[in-house]
Amino acid sequence: MEARIDEKGKFFTPRITKDAVTAFVRTAGKIIVGSVYVRPGNRLTDELNSDPSSFLPITDVRVYDADDERFQFQSSFILAAYREILLISELDALATIRDVPWNAPSAEPTPLIREGDDLGVHINERGKYFTVRTPKDAVLCAVRGGDLAVLGYLYVRPDRRLKDELNDEQARYLPMTDVRVFRVSDNMLLYHASFLLIGRHAIDIVAPIDAVTGASNVPWLPIRSTEGEG
Repeated sequence: MEARIDEKGKFFTPRITKDAVTAFVRTAGKIIVGSVYVRPGNRLTDELNSDPSSFLPITDVRVYDADDERFQFQSSFILAAYREILLISELDALATIRDVPWNAPSAEPTPLIREGDDLGVHINERGKYFTVRTPKDAVLCAVRGGDLAVLGYLYVRPDRRLKDELNDEQARYLPMTDVRVFRVSDNMLLYHASFLLIGRHAIDIVAPIDAVTGASNVPWLPIRSTEGEG
């Protein structure tokens, strides 16, 4: 799945040559339900075992806490680290043996960035995020790893996608700016930095904030919070 960014920084998905498969993805700390993409004639097994990337793109996503299955957030697009995936299945292959929250209908996706939120980022006269010394586009993202949630700006070089930056094997650490680091277990703000480097190996999932369409009440997602998907 090739998620691109237009001149206004908005995500869109062009016509693709793969079939969407609604999948159930289980990591150590999260349950992810969304669409993964398989080339015509391939099985899900073939697609996953032949993909050399480090991160799996998933669209139309709902993320839940693995322990209590509480809804965390809904997004039109995320990238999930392959090394964190313990189980993956087509959702239709799971038998219904109990009520689960991801079987409930989701809300109609609507971008939910709060108007007027000051996250310390600079904006030029054309309304685009920018950094003075780096000719890259800034993408505001929520990055999860273990019990940490990092809110800040990742950078995408011209003619590349966010997926390309994350799958760059030479990039052991990714620069982020205007960063807030939260402890997920109690939502405590631990650090606020103008710049830090995040270890690519420690990342579980990345969700561009422009793609997030719903969330539980957590401070590391700067959107109008909702208690569920409705």
